[in-house]
Amino acid sequence: MKSPNLKSFHIHTFLRIGVGLIFVWASYGKILDPAGFGRVIQNYRIMPEIFINPMAIILPWIEVFAGLLLISGFLVKGASMLINLMMLIFIAAFIFNIYRGIDVSCGCFTLSAEAARNMYYYLARDLLILFAGILVFVGESF
Repeated sequence: MKSPNLKSFHIHTFLRIGVGLIFVWASYGKILDPAGFGRVIQNYRIMPEIFINPMAIILPWIEVFAGLLLISGFLVKGASMLINLMMLIFIAAFIFNIYRGIDVSCGCFTLSAEAARNMYYYLARDLLILFAGILVFVGESF
């Protein structure tokens, strides 16, 4: 019979690698097309114009770096804290645009402006990823 600690270790490892893969996957298209990602950021109508291009270049590299750290198991606390902070910002952007009645394509896994727009789905998905990220951050104590 397996001990509860081994079970929580497996759950933690699954979540850590899963969240890491999500962020690596999400960064791929953005890294290949920073101009397209810049247009997605611009569609949110939150960020001043001067910050859009730097954000479109820097954010995907932060996502891939944090995701790779989670996958590798190196600096998990720091990487999960960074990912959770990004998730909180993404969630705030969704809530802000839902409040303003602006329905935008997420830009998370596709840069197409014609992608399905369902802000409530994006919000629920991101809340789930944030929950997993929090569990990764707190470690094997759950």
